Amino acid sequence: MDKPPTITDLNKRGNKRRATVKEAQKGLIKKSGILQRTLNAYVINELIQSLDKDKDNNLKNTSENLKKINKAAKLKRLIKNVINAALYDYYIKEFSKITTQTINYFSPFEPTPQAVERIEGRADTITAGFLDELFDNNQISRSIQQTITKGITSNQNVTDIKSVLTDQIKGKNDKLGLLQSYHYQNGFNELQAQARALDNEFSKALGLNYAIYQGGEKTTTRDFCSNRVGGVYTREEILQWNHTPATWSGRMENNDILIDLGGWNCGHKLGWITYELAKRMNPAIEKSKYDND
Repeated sequence: MDKPPTITDLNKRGNKRRATVKEAQKGLIKKSGILQRTLNAYVINELIQSLDKDKDNNLKNTSENLKKINKAAKLKRLIKNVINAALYDYYIKEFSKITTQTINYFSPFEPTPQAVERIEGRADTITAGFLDELFDNNQISRSIQQTITKGITSNQNVTDIKSVLTDQIKGKNDKLGLLQSYHYQNGFNELQAQARALDNEFSKALGLNYAIYQGGEKTTTRDFCSNRVGGVYTREEILQWNHTPATWSGRMENNDILIDLGGWNCGHKLGWITYELAKRMNPAIEKSKYDND
């Protein structure tokens, strides 16, 4: 190792990676919001307009209308080929940025080219698996179809159902829209999870069994994180958090501490370091049992 890494340098690299993840999360909501407008325009201006109405501009409760909405072939194609395709590309781009920043964090420890290549491959596998699961569903179209079906069976006025659908798809006031809500619930944490999964891969490849609980604090910071921020811990201490404490506010079901850390929407990071660096931060820290593996 030409020049040993310093805590200051590693913290800067960790902060840069966390900023990359936060920007990816922020961009995900923005991108979803833009695509919601495309989705809403089709539903309001084409799909609803294609249905039969009575003289008072109410949707007719007919088998033809119900059949059309039950099929909704064009709606499903729009979601698959335009909306999901755009979001798929977004995730791929952002996951790639996160991988690059993760490699940058560990570069002072000089991982071998073989290790980097293997972990990059692991990143691709994680990304592919997540995206297959994320987009292998009809939840968005089904939600819209259910709203319109209810409107048909109740002979809802076209103006009223357009208003209901617009609020549902685009959101209202501070409420997230349909795409934003889905990807916030199912994609937000995955951006952090991939970063931490790669951290774990690198730390094991490099034999780094000590980590700083990196990240700041704000009014919404959970006690679990607040009590650990800035501290340095051995791998076995960190793994013990899978069981102790047994629960805390925001803890995810079957929480994997190395991947989920503080739980839902946690923005903190384990900054893996050597024993020498850990000893400088905490002279009383004991040698990790994993150093002998």
